[in-house]
Amino acid sequence: MRKLLFLFATITLLISCNKDDDKSTNPIDQLPPATQTGANTAGCLVDGKAFLPKGTGLGGPVLSCFYYQSQTGYRFGLSINYKTFDFIKSIQFSTNTIQLIENKTYNLTAESKDINNNYYISNFGEYYILTNTGAGDVNYSTTNVATGELKITKLDMQRFIISGTFWYDAVNANNEKVQVREGRFDVHYSN
Repeated sequence: MRKLLFLFATITLLISCNKDDDKSTNPIDQLPPATQTGANTAGCLVDGKAFLPKGTGLGGPVLSCFYYQSQTGYRFGLSINYKTFDFIKSIQFSTNTIQLIENKTYNLTAESKDINNNYYISNFGEYYILTNTGAGDVNYSTTNVATGELKITKLDMQRFIISGTFWYDAVNANNEKVQVREGRFDVHYSN
C-alpha cells in the first residue's frame, strides 16, 4: 500500500510540474532588459500589461527606428507594433528638430508647428489601435496636459545604436487615458 501511495504522490507531483511555471506572470518581468548593445529589443507596459513587438513584417516592420539630420533639424522616431490579422496596436514616439544627447531627458507633449507654420516641432508619444474594418480605430496622443518623458541612455552614431527609456500618458478624442510605463528600447536605427 505504501508503494502505491508513493507512486501516486510521485505521479501527481510530476503532472503538476509544468515548464511554463518558470515564465513570470508579472508584466514588468516580460519586458526585455534595458540594454545598450543594439539588441533590437523594445517594450513597455500599456495600462499595466506587457506590450512587445509581435507579428510579421507584412505591412511594415514590428520594430523600427530612425534618427537623421534634415534641413530643419534632427528627426528621431521609434515604433513598436503588435500585429494580428484583425488589428495593429502601436506605440510610437518622436522628436523633431532636436539633436539627441546621451543621458538627457526630453519631454513628450503635443505636436505643434513652428512660428513660420512650416514644419512640426514635436516631441510626442502615441498609442493607437487600427482594426481591419476601421470600426474600432482609436488614437491616443500626448498633449500639453497628458505628457511623458524620453531619456536617451546611449547614442552611438558610428554603430547606429540608440537606447533609452520612456513613459507617457496619452488621451483619445473622448479624453480617455492610456498609461505607457517602464518603456525601454535598444535598437539599431536607420539614418
